[in-house]
Amino acid sequence: MSEPDRDFSKQIATGSREFRETFDWESTPPSTGVVEVVSDATGREPLALPQLYGVVDSDAMDSLFRSSDADPSLTFAFADCEVTVSGDGEVVVRPDVDSAQ
Repeated sequence: MSEPDRDFSKQIATGSREFRETFDWESTPPSTGVVEVVSDATGREPLALPQLYGVVDSDAMDSLFRSSDADPSLTFAFADCEVTVSGDGEVVVRPDVDSAQ
């Protein structure tokens, strides 16, 4: 994905180890947003992360957030992080939580 296609703002909460980015779900699939923020939060390359589909159906997640008139929210554990995806385009990642991944 080229940089001009990426519409996001990045915020790292100091001390809380919380990483936030806001995406436009029309140009960036939520599954891609999750991998990008978790990669930033953990310092690992995206391809070095576990497969996202091992913990969540990424196609269903993308469809939910792109087609919903409501404001859905989904929280799950991925790559030793707690991940929350919101309908407004926000992805919040809290690293170093106890998880199965």
